[in-house]
Amino acid sequence: MLICLSLQKRINMSEDIVNIIGGLNNKAALKQHVYRNTLTVFEQLKKCATEIAEHLTPQVVEQDESLEVELVEVSDFEFHLKFSGDTISFIMHTNVFSFPPEHEISKSPYVLEAPTRGYCGMIQAYNFLSDSLKYQRLADVGYLLARLFINAEGHFYVDGQRQLDFLYKDFTTQEIETEAIVKIIEQTMLYALDFDLYVPPMEAMSEITLQQKKVFNNPSGLATGKRLGFKS
Repeated sequence: MLICLSLQKRINMSEDIVNIIGGLNNKAALKQHVYRNTLTVFEQLKKCATEIAEHLTPQVVEQDESLEVELVEVSDFEFHLKFSGDTISFIMHTNVFSFPPEHEISKSPYVLEAPTRGYCGMIQAYNFLSDSLKYQRLADVGYLLARLFINAEGHFYVDGQRQLDFLYKDFTTQEIETEAIVKIIEQTMLYALDFDLYVPPMEAMSEITLQQKKVFNNPSGLATGKRLGFKS
């Protein structure tokens, strides 16, 4: 009992405990706010993707009934936008991130004025072949098309391919809204459509084992990716 009382006394007086309480009340609470913001944006992203799929479906089916544009919910933090042979997997990370000191966000006056503005949630968009998901080819490769970062104040920043690498870089003034979300989805779809499946080089397929031969015509067999076997 004396030990417990002594420990209680130390805890009551500890500067470290005061700092822990401050950290929980401030940084941890901030990260929860960022998480909730990111989840809200993820739900908006899903809603916009659904509307895009519903809008495109009747128009592409007119040309070819086998074409599909659909949204598939995978979990609370992932959904797939499937269009013909391509699927974009939108994944929300459940953790909150900050940027390294040398990053342009960390050096912006907006974040230097209040460093907590640099804490962001992250949503990623990966391009997979639709067959990779359909046949569960676990060794197949997906390609990162974009990363969307959102802070507690609703400001956002995008890393991405082509236009998405320069359209949304003004973290100081950009606040997330529907028009930007739709543009991000459209640009990922356009890039995926232009990003063709290449025939692997001869040397990458010059030898196969008997086991590989047995699975070659099995849909879940050899790994496939749009640039598999090529150096970027």
